[in-house]
Amino acid sequence: MSTKLIKAVLENCSKATLVAILNESPAELNKIDEDQRTAFHWACSMGSLEAIELFLDRKDATINAQDEAGWTPFMIAICNKNNPESVLEEFLNREDLDISATTRGGQTCLHYAATKGRMRLLQLLCDRKPELVRVKDRQGQQPLHRATAVGNVNAIKILLSHKAPLNASDSCGYTPLHFALAEGHVDAAVELVKAGADTLRVDKEGHTAMQCCPDRIVLQEFIASCQNLNLDL
Repeated sequence: MSTKLIKAVLENCSKATLVAILNESPAELNKIDEDQRTAFHWACSMGSLEAIELFLDRKDATINAQDEAGWTPFMIAICNKNNPESVLEEFLNREDLDISATTRGGQTCLHYAATKGRMRLLQLLCDRKPELVRVKDRQGQQPLHRATAVGNVNAIKILLSHKAPLNASDSCGYTPLHFALAEGHVDAAVELVKAGADTLRVDKEGHTAMQCCPDRIVLQEFIASCQNLNLDL
C-alpha cells in the first residue's frame, strides 16, 4: 500500500504539499510500499524534478535504499530520459551516495549510464570509481557489453579510456564485439577493432563475432570499413 508521501509524488503534487506532509510526519520520508520503494524512488521514476531535488536536499532521505529488484533512486533516475544530466550530477554531490550498489541482476549505475547514453555522467562515474568498468552482472556482462549492444561509440571510448576489458566474455561467451555485430552496429564494431578487439574469439557455441552478424549487408560494411582503415580481421 502506498504511503501518503508516495501518493502525493505519484499525483504530481507541488513541492509545498510534499513539504507539508513531511512537516506533519517526518517518518513518511523513508517509508516503503509493497515494492519496497520509497517516495524518492517514485520521484525518480516519475521524473518529478522538484520532488527529486527536495529529497536530495534532505540528508535524512535514504539515498541508497533498494527496492525489491535492488534498484536505488539513482539507478531509476538514470534510466528515466526525463531526468536531465544536471539533476543526475546532483546525486554525486551527496557524499553518502553508493555508486557501487548492484541490483538483483548485478547491474551497477555504470551499466545503466552506458546503456542510456548518459555521457557526462558516465565520464564522472568512471573518473570517481574506475573499477566499476570491470563489474559483471549476473549474465557476465560489463558496462562495455551494454554500450556496444546499443551502439554508443562515445560510451565505448569513455569506457576503454578507463581500461574496460576489451575482450571480456559474458555467460554466453559474447564479447563486446559479438554484441556490436549481432545488433548491427558497424561504427561500434569498428571502434572495438581499432582498439584491438580479438575478431577470432568465439562464443560458447563456437561462433566468432562476424558469424553472429545476422545481416550480410551490415557484415560487408563492417569488413569494408576495417579494410579502409587497414585493420586486421
